[in-house]
Amino acid sequence: MNSRLRIASVFFLTIALGCSHALQVKNREMYTVALKLGSADTTKPVVAILPFSGSADSLFYFNALVERLSMDPAIGEVRTDYMAHLAKDAMKKPDLILSVQPNVEYRSSGWNFVINWPGFLIFTPAWNGYVYHADIMTSVVIHDPDGNALDQMSIPVSYNLRHADFDRTVFTGLTWLEVSALALIGGIYNANAFDRDVIAPLQLQVKDNYSNYVLAQVQGRVRSIAKSIDSAEAEPNP
Repeated sequence: MNSRLRIASVFFLTIALGCSHALQVKNREMYTVALKLGSADTTKPVVAILPFSGSADSLFYFNALVERLSMDPAIGEVRTDYMAHLAKDAMKKPDLILSVQPNVEYRSSGWNFVINWPGFLIFTPAWNGYVYHADIMTSVVIHDPDGNALDQMSIPVSYNLRHADFDRTVFTGLTWLEVSALALIGGIYNANAFDRDVIAPLQLQVKDNYSNYVLAQVQGRVRSIAKSIDSAEAEPNP
């Protein structure tokens, strides 16, 4: 009987230790937008972007936005790390100056306690994954060539994630050896600590989704303001 119990324990332990759940972004469709490109007769402004001043985690999202903006055919030129006092005198001033500051917060969920304990009994970490969130608030300020603020907006994006990695499920698996406290303690930890192994696959999955969504909110205003400035400069002085 003891031999059978040991075999059963090893069997369930093997399954539990192998528990993992590939990253799922449950609500990515919420931020899916149609790609809009400028027409040939659209005013093509020269846009300068101020240097990034956020966190290391947020830098990825800043770079994704800059890359996406530089691909827009309605933009004549994108200048990065722009600082007016360092710009060469011979260089034409940009038509618009953008301050783009994404701020990402990664967080765990209280649901992970239940997923871990007693959820280990039905291998919940494997088929459901742990619950995480990536909240990205992107602040954009549009300035005129002299640095005066013309418009500003804050664009929230919040991704609802599911993921379970081996380093999180290994202690849950040991619970099958009748050490239930491990799942309980692991549940408390998982409910409070975000798993940074989520970040790399998340960035891969949402780069285009995030940048397209944010710039869809920004593009219309950039084009409208650039066109207004261009029209004002074209008017003859009285």
